[in-house]
Amino acid sequence: MIDADVRAALEVWSPAELPSWNPAWREELARWAEPSLALVGDAAWGGAVRDAVQLPVADPLLWANRRLPLSSGGWAVTGIRFRGRDVTKPFVDVIATSVTPDAAGIAELAEVLVHHEAFAPRCLRVHLPGDARGAGALAGAPFASAPDQLVVAGSVTAVNARARTARSSAVELVRSTPEAAAARVAGIYAEVQRSRPDIDEWATPASADDLADADDEGLLFDVVVEGRTAGVVAAARDDAYGFTGFGVEEIALDAEHRRRGYGPAVLQHLAQRLPAEAPDVLWGHVHPDNTPSLRNALASGRTVVSSLVWVTPTGWPGMPGRPDTCTPDAPRPSSTGVSPDGSSRPGAS
Repeated sequence: MIDADVRAALEVWSPAELPSWNPAWREELARWAEPSLALVGDAAWGGAVRDAVQLPVADPLLWANRRLPLSSGGWAVTGIRFRGRDVTKPFVDVIATSVTPDAAGIAELAEVLVHHEAFAPRCLRVHLPGDARGAGALAGAPFASAPDQLVVAGSVTAVNARARTARSSAVELVRSTPEAAAARVAGIYAEVQRSRPDIDEWATPASADDLADADDEGLLFDVVVEGRTAGVVAAARDDAYGFTGFGVEEIALDAEHRRRGYGPAVLQHLAQRLPAEAPDVLWGHVHPDNTPSLRNALASGRTVVSSLVWVTPTGWPGMPGRPDTCTPDAPRPSSTGVSPDGSSRPGAS
């Protein structure tokens, strides 16, 4: 059971769209957060993570999620994470906090870094409601900040009500298998890497295991354009951030069909195949520099509803480079990958 103060704090930091999508959004938000909050002070879980990561930090409670007091009288629930499972890139994930989701509130969170100093964290990460790319998002902040991932989401009902794109009639989705789809995705990524050799720093292809849930739910497809297989798209039920619905596990199109308007058409076809109920959304993560993915997401009827943001207070080194691959360790991904259509998978977009 989540304490009333934690529940209230989660609601303040949640996307503004939630109430319009789901009357039960408060219960869904609490249900999603509860597993992470249950790991506060969990020495057994902390010890298991310590043993898996193999860093010289012995105390399992330092590895567990922690509720830390703030000098202002507030609190923050935090956990140590590693971007892309790279132990040279530790950061502190803010899971819930009593401070406000603005520059003044986030500035208070700087002090939690010292509680994790055994890991030499590079920065914090917070999950802000809305689109953090705007110049005024954190105006006047006494810290550096940069978006890590954008959460894009839209009501499945609304997506399906939109007019079909010009390419829609040329697109068909045909059931695939995890093995065949993974092989096709790997080939697409390899082709992209020839012109983008740095792609493995911010994208990884979905494996057969990654696509198993989508296959089990009947939502793993080859993308067929005018009779020719052109890529892969997959989704699976994934209730997160307080909304219910489906996350895009993969969307990858070959070179001939990228940047030609097929991405939004594929996503519209996917939305039509979802066994969605009235409150459900189609959602995913998009890297802020992945313009094609964001364009596809917006054109298919979704919007940026929240942002995962790196926060680097003065005196801390900050996260080098760009967010890279998805890390499926609990409680939520420490970074997400981006597909070369491109979209991200947890998530994907």
